[in-house]
Amino acid sequence: MGPLRFLQTIQWKVVVLYLLLILIAMQVISAYFIRAAESYYTNNFTETLNAQANLLAVNVEQYLEDRQSTSVDKMGDLVQNLFTLREADVQVIDSNGIVLVTTEENRGLLGQKNSRPEINVALMGTRSESIQYDPQSGKRVKMLAVPIKKDGQVLGALFLIASMEEMYRTIRQIIDILATGTAIALLLTVGLGVILARTITTPVKEITRQVTQMANGNFNGRVRIYSKDEIGRLALAFNYLSERLKTALEENEEEREKLSSILMNMSDGVIATDREQTIILINDPARFMIGEEKEEITGKKLTDYIDLSKVDENGNLLYEKEVDGEFRLIRMKFSSIASQEGKGKGIVAVLHDVTEDEALEQERKEFVANVSHELRTPLTTFKSYIEALLEGAVEEREIAYRFLGVLTRETDRMTRLVNDLLQLSRFDAGQHSLDLRAIRLDLVLKDLQERFLVQSKQQNIQLDLELPGEPLLIWVDKDGIIQVLDNLLSNAFKYSNEGTQILVRAMKKDEKWVCIEVIDQGMGIPHRDLARIFERFYRVDKARSRAMGGTGLGLSIARQIILAHGGNINIESEWQKGTKVIFTLPLCEVCEEVDEDV
Repeated sequence: MGPLRFLQTIQWKVVVLYLLLILIAMQVISAYFIRAAESYYTNNFTETLNAQANLLAVNVEQYLEDRQSTSVDKMGDLVQNLFTLREADVQVIDSNGIVLVTTEENRGLLGQKNSRPEINVALMGTRSESIQYDPQSGKRVKMLAVPIKKDGQVLGALFLIASMEEMYRTIRQIIDILATGTAIALLLTVGLGVILARTITTPVKEITRQVTQMANGNFNGRVRIYSKDEIGRLALAFNYLSERLKTALEENEEEREKLSSILMNMSDGVIATDREQTIILINDPARFMIGEEKEEITGKKLTDYIDLSKVDENGNLLYEKEVDGEFRLIRMKFSSIASQEGKGKGIVAVLHDVTEDEALEQERKEFVANVSHELRTPLTTFKSYIEALLEGAVEEREIAYRFLGVLTRETDRMTRLVNDLLQLSRFDAGQHSLDLRAIRLDLVLKDLQERFLVQSKQQNIQLDLELPGEPLLIWVDKDGIIQVLDNLLSNAFKYSNEGTQILVRAMKKDEKWVCIEVIDQGMGIPHRDLARIFERFYRVDKARSRAMGGTGLGLSIARQIILAHGGNINIESEWQKGTKVIFTLPLCEVCEEVDEDV
């Protein structure tokens, strides 16, 4: 197989094919030509030999009748003069088979009887000829025995043995010439075949090379066009195919990257499976929602992670899943992937974490219920006290003034509730604007201490300030920060016991932020309530909070104001030991004008 490996190339197949065609054609032509040449020379040799034999036979006829010695000598001269063939032996034999005349080479046969079969046949009056091999020289010779007759009587015979080697030597020379011509033709055929084959194989090889590069992902190469024939048109079509394929793959890769980017950046999870429900595609949000962020689940069954038997008739599934130690509510929407023939090829599941949505919905319901309750309570009070006044209580001055005082307090309570709700709605709608200015923190906190001084004495609760050694300028909305401090300090007084202390501490956190802490020694907040303490209308002790006139919105408003300043607020608390509220505010980095009017 190894030595014939070159035949596996088109170039050498074409060369060998042409070579074989020329070789077969030359062999056929040579065989026909050699046969024709051999027949021609053989016939010509035979005709020449017959003509000379007949001429010699006619001339020696009269001498055979005399049978005198002079006649024999004349026959010898006649044989030497008339017979022109070289390498030929001529014998004149009388009717008894005695050799009368012969050539120089066979002088020893004179006077002897030659009993060769050909001569015997000729003496019987029949011409005889044959081609034989001379046993002495091994050469082919032509034997011819011609009877010499006169008036129907056989006077003798003329026997000729002529060598045919010169004729065959000429034929061999012709064969050599043909062989040389054939070899030259084959060499020319090989050269022309290689040239012709290269005109075919060179573009094919280049196309093959470009196809290999295309298989390796390189579509920039182009096939050189050598001609305008079929091969050239093939190369042109290949270049067009390469360009179209490159464009199609680029578009496909672009679409794939777009799809991949969309899938990976979707907040919703996406899972795709084949018809055997084997996962073939999943994005990161889906991994998170099914709780398999680290494990490679592509190639596994979707049923290993999701119970598909619970999918409803509309293709929806709602289930609860523990993710990172907390339970999340996941909604899945299933749809089938259909082929062009309409057969099912798999399913696509879109996962959406509805935990926050459900929480917001629940919060909305609670908010509506709380607002309704908060509004209904004062309205009920209004109705009952107004009815009492209408029924005659207005006539009693002391009772009427007491009822009007209650109505005034309930009105103030409703006003605070509506104002708080309006303020929160502005935060939610992004319509709350801050009037930022540079103010001195120490002045704000000292003013806060003075405003709560009376309440501090009434409740026997000590209110202390702990300020930094240097005055700090904060870049804030003054009214908003005063509202935050009022809310926090009011809560501290509400839930502190008599004889305890409330501490307001301020300290510089870094070059950009200041940290403020409000610490009380009150009843504290249970650990289970800390996560919801900033929710609207959320109260730890609902009965006590309402009795003290709170709306349940103070901490929510404080949190929104602090976040609007770019800071953060946290609460640390321990039940029955106290609470610490910590929040940060931005420092004024470049302050040209300071507002000291607190």
